[in-house]
Amino acid sequence: VVLTVRQAKGLEFDTVLVVDPEGILTESPRGLSDLYVALTRATQRLGVLHPGPLPAVLEGKLRPAD
Repeated sequence: VVLTVRQAKGLEFDTVLVVDPEGILTESPRGLSDLYVALTRATQRLGVLHPGPLPAVLEGKLRPAD
């Protein structure tokens, strides 16, 4: 299932893949709030794909995949 952050708000999923967290911060009118929603929908596994550097608010908060 592919959803926008707004569509995913209030829902939970076993696995979530967040694509381009910097884009969510800069392109969304709700910025950090929408990024928080995107990152907190996973109940078991969270993946973050980022084409550039991670946003400063995430530096040191995520560990690389094994």
